[in-house]
Amino acid sequence: MKRTIFLLILVGLFSLTAVFGWGNNGPLFVTYHEKYNITANTTGEGVIYIKNITVTGYLVINNTGDTANDTLLDVWVAINVSNNVSGLEPINPYNLNYSIYNKAPSYTGLPSNLTYIHIPTLPNNTYLEFKININESKVGVPLIIKESYNTLKIPARKIVNWTVTLNISRNISALPNTNTVVYVNITKYLSNSSNYYGDSNWSFLNITNATPSQGTVVLWNGPYFTGNTNDSLNWTGIILNSTQNATINITIQGNYTYANRTDILAQYGFAVIFFKYNGTKSGTGVYGAYASGLISISAFKEGPIKNITSGVYNIWYEQANVTNKATKYYFNITKLTIWAANISTLDLANNSINPFNIIPGSEHSISSILLSPREIWNTSKYEFIFNDVPVVWANCSFRVVNSNITVLNESDNEYSPKFGSSYIIVEKIYVIGSYLLKVTKHVIPEGNGTYDVYIVVENIGSQKTPDYVYVYDMIPYNFTISDIWVNQSSMLAQHYNNNLSINYTGFTVVSTGIYNVSYYWALHSLYPGANGDGYWNATEIQNNQTVVIHYTLTGTGTFYPSYVFIVGIDPRNSLLPTTSPKITAVSGAIENNYEPLLALLTTIVGLGTILRLKKYAL
Repeated sequence: MKRTIFLLILVGLFSLTAVFGWGNNGPLFVTYHEKYNITANTTGEGVIYIKNITVTGYLVINNTGDTANDTLLDVWVAINVSNNVSGLEPINPYNLNYSIYNKAPSYTGLPSNLTYIHIPTLPNNTYLEFKININESKVGVPLIIKESYNTLKIPARKIVNWTVTLNISRNISALPNTNTVVYVNITKYLSNSSNYYGDSNWSFLNITNATPSQGTVVLWNGPYFTGNTNDSLNWTGIILNSTQNATINITIQGNYTYANRTDILAQYGFAVIFFKYNGTKSGTGVYGAYASGLISISAFKEGPIKNITSGVYNIWYEQANVTNKATKYYFNITKLTIWAANISTLDLANNSINPFNIIPGSEHSISSILLSPREIWNTSKYEFIFNDVPVVWANCSFRVVNSNITVLNESDNEYSPKFGSSYIIVEKIYVIGSYLLKVTKHVIPEGNGTYDVYIVVENIGSQKTPDYVYVYDMIPYNFTISDIWVNQSSMLAQHYNNNLSINYTGFTVVSTGIYNVSYYWALHSLYPGANGDGYWNATEIQNNQTVVIHYTLTGTGTFYPSYVFIVGIDPRNSLLPTTSPKITAVSGAIENNYEPLLALLTTIVGLGTILRLKKYAL
């Protein structure tokens, strides 16, 4: 005779005491994300400054099980809350019951001195979320992003090129630790829409080239410039760590239809920054979780069977089975016990049942049993001897296996429905609507302490300059100049003392610093349209777009190249009041007293780079 004596639905247990080392695919997700909302602006020089920052933490306890049998019960989550300006604010779309405590039951095994969230029932496909406002002054901005331009101003009403160099590195002081790896993607948009950080005066915008130090770049026709150009780029796969940063050089073409003389700071688009890294700078995060689920356990007995030794019917058999009702969760049976108890008819009548009045030889324990979803598992059939009618009991403890649990503490950008990220850098550049002057100085050593000096003045703007344009140059002590000429000569508006054989306008003796005398030239109006390459050509000189001033420099004593690399120009609507040199290396001997120049040239890797150095004037 076989009877089912007892059927018991039990709750199973799982607990985790470490934040990492669990599964990646749930179905139970306990995640904390610290989200950064950052807006930054660039100055006209490309310098980036943070305009505003907010940091918000989101704790999500999410049961992604498929069916009602994946319901979790008695859920406890331990979270450390620090550097916050608000408490746990619930976002509860499923109207779940929950409580917040400063202590968790000991059976959970959770660490102490934290904040604990208790959810009695967490059905499948439901979640409970909490928001925490973090004190942004305690965490900072995790990325250092720097931009620089190869020019400080561009002329309007013509197609011009400028190069943006963007460098990204980790801000270690705003990361969980010095070994934190940050993963970054960037999308850059050019825009002529004022609603999207652009300016309607841009009639043309295009990215012609982008060269990254790491990652992958794709150029594409984006949504914010009204034209069929490669006005956007995606830069993906950027990894920042203790050994590498990331840099990209982006060449942009643009035409700005602005006609005023004063310069204007024009927005030309924006960059959207996506980033993430493990851990949080605030210290807020999940430190453990505990929950239970639904399984069923049944106990069976069979007997009595005749004992062939004694002839008495006193042999009994007991058995238990466990059913995993979940469709997504695996359970680990940590311990299952089956036993028979001596309970008399009088005890049953009086409802005085002691399940632990154990019959000798009937108790058996089993551990470490893995139950797959919907699996039914049976124990062995155990025999024991009892001369009365026993009651068979079974009990077990169990937990979800670690691979079914995802616990995550992570920091990343706040989501934006418009751009995907709320980390925005607005980009701007100065545009000149009239003339824009550029000056480049070439210093060519000829040997025996002699140098040929060429000063190239170009109007790369869109209007001619006023009369006059003044060009200034400083001559160091122990040096004299000769063979002064201007090409073309008619552009020299005034000769010294009205002497047409003297090809400069005037000079001033100075008595401070390393300089002895300052020469200057007053030029007639320069016409717009020079190409800005720092050289001269016959067409530009003929069209009065470019003027070349030449002199021969001769001197003695120790000479440092920087002494003659200063040149000034009418500061209004020019790019910089001084310019760096363009040095041309030629063959021939250089006197010993000029060795500092030779040393400078020979210690720089790649003379071609030095030969092309130049800066613009303001």
